Amino acid sequence: MRIPSGLVIQDQKITNYLLVYQPKDDKSEYLALAGYNLENWEILKRDILNAVDGSEVTEVTSTDWGTRLKVKSQWYGPNSRLVRVITIWQQDEGADIVKFITLYPDKL
Repeated sequence: MRIPSGLVIQDQKITNYLLVYQPKDDKSEYLALAGYNLENWEILKRDILNAVDGSEVTEVTSTDWGTRLKVKSQWYGPNSRLVRVITIWQQDEGADIVKFITLYPDKL
């Protein structure tokens, strides 16, 4: 199964979560290694969407809110370092859009 179209990433997921240090399950340090920061957050958003577009879904899970999709992807960050991540998306019951939930490094 391929990820459906209509992917949405809320700007706040990038600017208030992914690129800001979190004491638990931090992603900002990993993304910083590839050159992402708050000054170029739009590039991260674009890169995630481009990398996931048309990708194969590796896991589908039903939740109380809808369907959760796991997608593995990789791309090169602004400093040409390879980024390997697993992204989590959710399509709420009855919704047309598929929204970004989180990402974490793919440790292969």
